[in-house]
Amino acid sequence: MKRINSTEIARLAGVSRSTVSRVINNYPNVPEATREHVMRIIRENHYYPQLSGKMLMGKRSRTIGLFWVTDCSSIANDSLSSMYFMHIIDEATFKNYMILSCVVRNLTDPENVQFVRRTFNEGRIDAGIFVGMDLNTPIITELLDAGEVVGTFDYTDPAHHPTLISANFEKNIGEKVADCLYELGHRKIAVIHGDMNKLTCIDRAEGTIAALEKRGITVPDKWTGYAGITQNGGYECAKAMLSATLDDLPTAICASNDCVAFGVYQALNELGIGIGTDISVIGADGHPHNGFAYPALTSVEFDFREMFSTLVDRLIDLLETGETEQNEYYMEGTLVIRDSVRDLRL
Repeated sequence: MKRINSTEIARLAGVSRSTVSRVINNYPNVPEATREHVMRIIRENHYYPQLSGKMLMGKRSRTIGLFWVTDCSSIANDSLSSMYFMHIIDEATFKNYMILSCVVRNLTDPENVQFVRRTFNEGRIDAGIFVGMDLNTPIITELLDAGEVVGTFDYTDPAHHPTLISANFEKNIGEKVADCLYELGHRKIAVIHGDMNKLTCIDRAEGTIAALEKRGITVPDKWTGYAGITQNGGYECAKAMLSATLDDLPTAICASNDCVAFGVYQALNELGIGIGTDISVIGADGHPHNGFAYPALTSVEFDFREMFSTLVDRLIDLLETGETEQNEYYMEGTLVIRDSVRDLRL
């Protein structure tokens, strides 16, 4: 994605720069054939006029785009997502940058991709932060190939582009969860995986299974499920799994994240199965409601303020100095054991 100016468009179209300007501004004194020809060149080269004279002079907007790949209700109804959002805005404001917030339902829709591309090309923002996208998101690679400064959460870049700043959860969450349950005497363990298009869910799934197998535990198919990353997904997965195996229940369930774990709670309550007594439940992320759930949820928890402050700080360092301390980093979590997990050794 090469950024191009109106002079280059004029050269490619074989017209004057003023003609390009008249076409862009929809002036009537342009022959229709010329208008169509110039617009075709503009579309082919993804050209968008800069928004202001300041930006044309190369000055920064001091604005960072926040592209949230979800729907508005997910942010409004989930306090964890809201917390991500506020930490990013808070740190950017502290650094005298504005945040342009953009909610896009997915980054495979051509209109959404074009919207992201246009936001960068028009000079509206100096850099973009992406949250919630899948690992395979071509527009991010396109932006990085063009030299744009990009921040991501829960994403890795095999090409190691120098203009990417990435903040991620530590990779051994699954191992921490599996080891905790094993050390508390659990051997019949069910695992509910998350969205296997996302980095964290892949790492947690692989880590949990590998750690259990290292301990000599194989998770049977009947105790393996996939729930995405939502509470409803956790509920439906756990309800189907446990309803089919009421005569042979696991002693513990590993949920890919805390929202999924809350869905497991809902299913266990409906089935009359005691949480933390009949079946232990363990999650990951550090949802603000963990300590207030009943029983309180055991989880691997993270300092999200530190995580997102670091992401924003390093992104701005890269923008302003061309350098940063570290492009890709993984935040370590802390296992907090609460009442949802039973010690079978007692």
